[in-house]
Amino acid sequence: MSLKKLIPVAFVFLAIQSYSQKKQEVLFTVDKEPVTTEEFLKVFNKNRDVVDEDNKKTIEEYLELYVNYKLKLKQAYQLQLDTVSSYKQELKKYKEQLIAPYLKDSKVTEFLIKEAYDRTKYEVNASHILVLVKPKATPKDTLKAYNKILEARAKVLDGASFESVAKKYSEDPSAKRNGGNLGYFNTFAMVYPFENAAYKNEVGTVSLPFKTSFGYHIVKVNDKRASRGEVEVAHIMIQDKKGEAAKAKKKVDEVYGKLLQGDAFDFLARQHSDDKNSAGRGGKLAKFSANRMIKSFSDVAFSLKEVEDISKPFKTQYGWHIVKLLKKHPIKSYDDLKDELARKIEKSQRVAIVGKSIAGKLKEKYTIAVDKNNFDAFMQNDTTTLSKNAENAIFTINDKKVPLKNLVTYYNTQKRKTFKLAYEDFLNDEIIAYYKDNLENTNEEFAGTIQEYRDGLLLFDLLQSKIWTRAERDTVALQQFFQNNREAYAWKQRANLMLASCTKPEKAELVRALLSQGKTIEEIKQQVNEGATINVLFSEGVLEIGNEKLPKGYVFKEGVSKVFNEEKNQYLIVKVNTIIAPALKELKEAKGRVINDFQKDLENKWIADLNALYKVKIRKAVLKRIVKENAD
Repeated sequence: MSLKKLIPVAFVFLAIQSYSQKKQEVLFTVDKEPVTTEEFLKVFNKNRDVVDEDNKKTIEEYLELYVNYKLKLKQAYQLQLDTVSSYKQELKKYKEQLIAPYLKDSKVTEFLIKEAYDRTKYEVNASHILVLVKPKATPKDTLKAYNKILEARAKVLDGASFESVAKKYSEDPSAKRNGGNLGYFNTFAMVYPFENAAYKNEVGTVSLPFKTSFGYHIVKVNDKRASRGEVEVAHIMIQDKKGEAAKAKKKVDEVYGKLLQGDAFDFLARQHSDDKNSAGRGGKLAKFSANRMIKSFSDVAFSLKEVEDISKPFKTQYGWHIVKLLKKHPIKSYDDLKDELARKIEKSQRVAIVGKSIAGKLKEKYTIAVDKNNFDAFMQNDTTTLSKNAENAIFTINDKKVPLKNLVTYYNTQKRKTFKLAYEDFLNDEIIAYYKDNLENTNEEFAGTIQEYRDGLLLFDLLQSKIWTRAERDTVALQQFFQNNREAYAWKQRANLMLASCTKPEKAELVRALLSQGKTIEEIKQQVNEGATINVLFSEGVLEIGNEKLPKGYVFKEGVSKVFNEEKNQYLIVKVNTIIAPALKELKEAKGRVINDFQKDLENKWIADLNALYKVKIRKAVLKRIVKENAD
């Protein structure tokens, strides 16, 4: 479950803080359990801060929601949903995420963020040679690999082409094909030691050998260029449906022809683009970086030089596209990008650097006693002593004893670590684990935050079983709800029609006349279009009255409409073939809305049942006073 799924819990209020033991004013009780004025107002004010003015609620409205929230939570704990293993596992995952901010060394983190920011300004084109080193390789095999990478480097420095040496020496399977060239990449695209070598070496130079978890590498930096940042584009997409390839190509060429003649891109996108998500916005897409889109689309979008430039039609796996450049977004400032880079660092190898720094500081704070006998046995791989003392402590952190067997197990799972490195990393991990296990007892802020998630996840699970799952799976109840409320789900008037768009009024009138004569689309195109000049475009389908593709205020009438001048130099003619009267929808046609309404109905009935099950008592005098004190 993602954090996004917590949003529909609908009042997992933003803070259920831990409060001091002093007596506080009670605002209401749920089955005699008190809820204080302080708790409610903290929640009320936090929620007010994160919603816009139009959606802000009064204290009385929030109180109703909060009471309902407490009623649901009461039942969740009474049903002991907090003891379910899946809930415990989910909470454990979120706890790890919530602890992360407490495991930061601000100085080290700031250095890594600044380093990453400086690197985002550039893209590096580099080639590499890799000599693999097997997990836990013997010193002999490690030395053999190192000597091989040195030999490869010497060949390059003596004048052999990097490509030829890579094909001969590199154990990266792709080297036979690309000669070791990895193309352009940016920060976070490669493992951290590799990125360091690529960014720290100058163009044309070959790095010294360095080691990653894969083995030994050398890198040659071929080029460095300024990062391309992000772009904002609009596009028109024509689907290349199976068996209709020629039709799709013809349509996109016609649309492109209209663009070359000066027709408005947004108008053509609304009328003809098959991308329903963007067509209504004139084809506009959210801004994106080069690696956020499929390469075939991204390459074209970033190749456009000037705002308003329009690409030629090109094909991707989704169909044919025409792209218009709306805006270029250069790399953001450090302050604007800082938080995003911090999140990326937390998910990358760099976080280990921060972890080691934190562990180092905690070592000074904690009392750590190492059993020398067991330590020596591990370092020397003394299997007899390791087996005999498996249950004994390898070290103690304050009052926590860590068994020797845990270290042995850890080493056996770390394929690429020596005994020394495995011990150091294991010790650091255990120190941090001890800190995490005790954080809730030592940090009031964290204790309050984790309680929010306990309640939120619990309520999510209860809503899942009581409302969401039932609404989706109880087909009999859903069908009955639909039948009982059938009149609420109906089609407006619709029509099977044809839309013709032109940029010249005289051509629009000609199209209207030809449509009135019963001419086919192809016949009209042949008469109206002038060679490479496209004067008319058509689209067909069933539309509901008020659809954005139709002229504003248009009323369906069988036959050919007048010419509508929708925008400057944009003329529309509608030919209605048949009018479809308003009709009740079938369940499959309105299922999404029916499920949503059914969920609301189930929740309202559930709230009524909870009010009957648990007695709620609101202290009206207290409520009246806080309403007055918090009046805007």
